[in-house]
Amino acid sequence: MSQLVTMPQLGETVTEGTVLRWLVNVGDEVKEDDPILEISTDKVDTEVPSPFSGKVTALLVEEGETVEVGASLLELDGEGSQTESPDVQPEVVDSQVSQIDINKENIEEVEEEKKENDAIPQKVIPKESKQKLSPVVRRLASENNVDLNLIAGSGPNGRITRKDIESALNSEKLTKKINDTKTIAQENPTKTEHVQSESNAENISRLRKRIAENMIMSKQTSAHVMTSVEVDFENVEVYRSSVKKKFKNENGYSLTYLPFISLATIHALKDYPTVNSSFDLEKNIHTLHGHINLGIAVDINQEGLLVGTIKNADNLNVKGLASNIFDISNLLRDGKFGLEDVSGSTFTISNNGSFNSFITSPIINQPNVAILSTESVKKRPVVIESLDGTDSIAIRHTGILSLTWDHRVFDGSIALLFLNSIKEKLEKTDWSQEII
Repeated sequence: MSQLVTMPQLGETVTEGTVLRWLVNVGDEVKEDDPILEISTDKVDTEVPSPFSGKVTALLVEEGETVEVGASLLELDGEGSQTESPDVQPEVVDSQVSQIDINKENIEEVEEEKKENDAIPQKVIPKESKQKLSPVVRRLASENNVDLNLIAGSGPNGRITRKDIESALNSEKLTKKINDTKTIAQENPTKTEHVQSESNAENISRLRKRIAENMIMSKQTSAHVMTSVEVDFENVEVYRSSVKKKFKNENGYSLTYLPFISLATIHALKDYPTVNSSFDLEKNIHTLHGHINLGIAVDINQEGLLVGTIKNADNLNVKGLASNIFDISNLLRDGKFGLEDVSGSTFTISNNGSFNSFITSPIINQPNVAILSTESVKKRPVVIESLDGTDSIAIRHTGILSLTWDHRVFDGSIALLFLNSIKEKLEKTDWSQEII
């Protein structure tokens, strides 16, 4: 009896995944819970175990392909009619497309093939070729006069993919530009200094691609608005300066402003629970979360951002928050995190101040409805009003807090009340009562 393994739901907001690498081949016997493939999502790369025991009769998705949750990935104990065998690679003619090609990308290819069935010159694919090619690959090769015998396929069993054709075309274009530049330099030796060198083209990393996709999705989903307030951090700075040396000696890392801001934010989220919510307009559901899972945006060595999650952050004090922020940051930068470490946040903080920012408008981390940006804290001249009403100028540690929020969910009044609640907590709390 044939059994299909499908793309699992790897997180609350995960809707698709990319097949990185198959860990089994056709003909292999697998047992339940044996790892069968590696999948990359916008949250994490992970191994997927087999939900059944049986013999692999077909791999239904190629490495590098992105499929939606629920899509078929692998067949166990089937007849194997859809299997791509290492020793037998039948040609795919225009009127036939094997099920292994039916995925999110190749559905579009099949539709294109129907429209352009008669427009593909057969001379592009030599008769002696044993390659099994998708319609779009044949069309790209035909339109650009690519000799497929000169292309090294990166797919299973050396199969040529669309990316292989595009890489070959990009390489040819780059070579042509470099040769044209050399010709110009030779013909105009006195103007050589004006010829700019070519930039390097390289593939976009998976992390960068996921960030790009998520940022576009967030902007298309939420009605982004940014609101800011100025905060006097002198109260925090006086206390932090008095304990930071002792804190670092005992814990091995510095006590920054971020744990104080995080605690003040948690108090404000309790006062204004709408900011600690998720909003699904299509399902007509607005969820006010009864817990606070604090997301912390972490820079991964300037290669991208990941949001680490501190679960039940509303149970922590300044010291506990500092410890958790330090741990989750190192976990993400070392690449030793799991799915639970980067999912489930209900509100996110982006600490742009660590890079000397003045004001930032971050993009909301879906499905959150707001994100706070902490800007740099610096000494600035501030007007101080004394008890008798006279004004004076003093040097104080001040900084901006910026909130990007979803105007579908709440309005400017809540945004400002929320920010001013954080401001008041930072400026007026007796931090000496904190256990450090």
